[in-house]
Amino acid sequence: MNSAIDQNKVVVALDWIKKLANGLNPIDGSILPDSDIVNNVHISRCLFFVSNLLEEMGKKKQTQQKQYESEFQLTPEAASKVYIAERTGIAMFVKEINKVIPENMKPLAASKVTQWLVSTGYLEEQERSDGHKYKAPTELGTSTGITSAWREGSQGQYLAISYDSNAQHFILENLFKL
Repeated sequence: MNSAIDQNKVVVALDWIKKLANGLNPIDGSILPDSDIVNNVHISRCLFFVSNLLEEMGKKKQTQQKQYESEFQLTPEAASKVYIAERTGIAMFVKEINKVIPENMKPLAASKVTQWLVSTGYLEEQERSDGHKYKAPTELGTSTGITSAWREGSQGQYLAISYDSNAQHFILENLFKL
């Protein structure tokens, strides 16, 4: 379930759906007449199905939602332990960063690094003729060690951006600005 969904509303909706599925008025708890549409066997089964589905989704969300004790931050000591590859993509580099942080700390997201690189002028958003948007290194980014190459993927052409060791060091040195 989307975290933006109000959990209280979900709880109320689930309660009301269960009551309707059992032939009860959700507002006052009174028994609905046999002629009411919710007492139709197909409608009732559908309502039970939806209530079970909402319960399962709620259970999954609770088990998937990890509670972190602190927001991401990288100490100089931890930064010195990050593996620096000769050349890598941002997702793999961020994985290496997240390997050196405590387990109870919220991990860094690659998108956050990319957004920062766009906001500081190292990457820029461009648009293809078909309207698809992508990010590409600027002159400043290229001088820092960010390069790109067009590749063919399962969903067509895409611009693969890679970061050399200088670019990786630059990102590590500036993570506190994110």
